[in-house]
Amino acid sequence: MKKETLRTVFVSMCVTLLMLAGSTAFPSERINLQALMAKRVPVLLEFGRGWCKPCKYMKPILDDMERAYAGSAIVKTVDMDANADLVRSFGIRVMPTQVFLMSDGREFMRNEGTLEREQIMQVFSKMGLAPPQLGAAR
Repeated sequence: MKKETLRTVFVSMCVTLLMLAGSTAFPSERINLQALMAKRVPVLLEFGRGWCKPCKYMKPILDDMERAYAGSAIVKTVDMDANADLVRSFGIRVMPTQVFLMSDGREFMRNEGTLEREQIMQVFSKMGLAPPQLGAAR
């Protein structure tokens, strides 16, 4: 093969791998906020993108919180590219941004940057949720 052809193949493979790596960090699904709010439980939305390092840092924390609060709260990662409408409606300027919503849809609090598990649990506690079992949160 010619050098140019090999280079093109190599660059294409690298781009594909980068795209796949980014997609594993953040689901690119469209979020139906109305359907989430119909469940009448508090909601934590984290806005970010798969390639964002702080967003990748938050992913396992959010996964833990999703499991720990299953049934009593919803924890969702929101891909900013797939949900541009939500980004606009919430006025998101920084990623990651976490938005905590009360069960009636009112915004309780937002944070720009990262949060630790304990900080998320404190906010949920202020929202009236009982703390999860310690083993379930980690």
